[in-house]
Amino acid sequence: MPIYHTLGQIPHKRHTVFKSPEGKFYYEQLFGTVGFDGMSSLLYHVHRPTMVKELAGARDVTPKVAVAKNLKSMRLHGFQVTPEADHLKARKTVLVNSDCAIVLAAPT
Repeated sequence: MPIYHTLGQIPHKRHTVFKSPEGKFYYEQLFGTVGFDGMSSLLYHVHRPTMVKELAGARDVTPKVAVAKNLKSMRLHGFQVTPEADHLKARKTVLVNSDCAIVLAAPT
């Protein structure tokens, strides 16, 4: 059974419009460590928690296929991926088809 802990003011019902005394909206965030399953916290913010601060330059992350229609059996050394500081550049596509791509990464 979950243990409820309250700090500050909260609405009487969850997932409803909740306004500050000045009439501005409080923004709701459901925070948990197991997605939408398991224990979670319902947090209220003055500013949107998902507000974008800035957008950096766009990068093309489309996988480049080295050998088209390759049916040769191969052994993949997944734990030997070279670590890189940038989490986008660290991604290495190892298997790809028209539906999905299997990517390995070792960001530092």
